[in-house]
Amino acid sequence: MHTGFKRLSAAAALIAPIAMMSISTAPASAAEGTTCTGNSGSAKFSPGLTSSAKVQNVIVKGTLSGCSGGGVSGGSYIAHLKTSNAVSCAALAGPGEPATGTVVIKWSPKGQGNSNGTFSMPLTGVPGVSLAGTLESGPFATMSLSGTVSQTFSGTCGAAVGKKKAKAVKDSTFTGSAVTIA
Repeated sequence: MHTGFKRLSAAAALIAPIAMMSISTAPASAAEGTTCTGNSGSAKFSPGLTSSAKVQNVIVKGTLSGCSGGGVSGGSYIAHLKTSNAVSCAALAGPGEPATGTVVIKWSPKGQGNSNGTFSMPLTGVPGVSLAGTLESGPFATMSLSGTVSQTFSGTCGAAVGKKKAKAVKDSTFTGSAVTIA
């Protein structure tokens, strides 16, 4: 029985370094961050942009693609945002009004988990405005998110057509530069 214990101890001593080598050669982790070359999606505004300024609730749905680093290849996200101040159609021609709130990113391939955090994106028709955020949990927790977007709004803000009343602009689409999470 004493000899069996010595053999078991010797086997464990030989296996431990091999197990540690396997752990150290694991694939890249989320700790390194990621950069996604594609960012596109849509946004919905409520109550909608008109010539009368109102605080806007914004739901952004987007797709990240071409990601490298951190073991992810892409993801989809949804952000629930709100403007701090009332916004009218005039915001589309200038620097816009920041909309801030929360974001959830579902990473792919499946099984990578979700990242949750804060997100901000201005409402403006000016191309190349900055988006930003901080991921607070999940993959890439404590890392910052940054990139730029250009938005296209559907409809003509505040314009009446004939005798019809002006309709509120309630939708936009966007494309963006690379999104970096670091």
